[in-house]
Amino acid sequence: MKTTDTRVRRAIAAVGAGRPVVITTGPQNNHEGYLAFAAEAATPQLLAFTVRHTSGYVRVGLRSAECERLDLPPICHRGDAGGDAGAHRVAVDWRGTGTGISATDRSATIAALATKSSQPSDFRRPGHVVTVEVGTAGVLGRPGPAEAALDLTRLAGRREAAGFCDIVSHHRPSAMARGGELLEFALEHALAVVSVAELVSYRRRIEPQVVRMAETVLPNRGSGFRAIGFRDAHGGGEHLALVIGDVGAGVPVPLHVHVECLTSDVFGSTACRCGAELDSALSDMRAGAGGVVIYLRPPGPMRACSLTQTEEVDSEQVSQTVAWILRDLGVYTVRLTDDAPGFGLVIFGAIRERGLRVAG
Repeated sequence: MKTTDTRVRRAIAAVGAGRPVVITTGPQNNHEGYLAFAAEAATPQLLAFTVRHTSGYVRVGLRSAECERLDLPPICHRGDAGGDAGAHRVAVDWRGTGTGISATDRSATIAALATKSSQPSDFRRPGHVVTVEVGTAGVLGRPGPAEAALDLTRLAGRREAAGFCDIVSHHRPSAMARGGELLEFALEHALAVVSVAELVSYRRRIEPQVVRMAETVLPNRGSGFRAIGFRDAHGGGEHLALVIGDVGAGVPVPLHVHVECLTSDVFGSTACRCGAELDSALSDMRAGAGGVVIYLRPPGPMRACSLTQTEEVDSEQVSQTVAWILRDLGVYTVRLTDDAPGFGLVIFGAIRERGLRVAG
């Protein structure tokens, strides 16, 4: 098991047991840290510990549908604020509390926000616990601390509501804890530590990242290709798998991965090698025993070499997408073509992680 997977699973187990964990974000040597826990596990003792070691600005991440059900309106328009401020909803207090600010009162409010039977009338507005809207894709939609905390509760089998708050530096109380100090804090209090990036990578590996949408046969120069369309499970990416010839489970299948390039693929531009490599792979597969071409259209701006500023391809995300498409096709042993993209080694690693084999 990968070391990163071990850290993620320890964090999931801790949240499932009602214990807090440390979530880190940002660059490795300067990351910020958040104390996070399952909202339904909130107790006065846990909130007192949270307030003592954090900024005290305790938030609760909730799914969009739950924010609507509990009548928690946004506190500002999304277009008027940067970062995650647009996701912040109104702060509340549970009506069964006193002033709402004490650890006892806030723990009761947080637990009530996680209760399925809670109703909008159960809360006073404004209050002392800030609610934050989290999309259904979690960290795969937006890699932030609220999303990471909520994903951990879901993976732990808890109700999808999570408390979280920024950890304050012990050495410099006027600043936030960063880098190695977060690890010291976690070690001192025996807390599991997980980064948002590790959680993103873990979810990409264990959860299907594509959905099969359509299948047809495309006539091509006297032969036919099986064309199978896929859509990203999270995001707007759409992809196409072309299966040429007979693809058997026990024989290494030639594989060519191609990322869309409008200028070269459609208009034949020679400013880059994209189209030439695709044509070469198709010709070799038609002349040989067949193979699979995976044509990727990542979400975001159109890719057109020499026309638009081409963004760097997320090689890990692309590789996980390729691995899930191959698994859907029933292809378990592959051999990359000679024109493999620059992230070919990353694709090898992702394929192996999915239990597939790489020949050659």
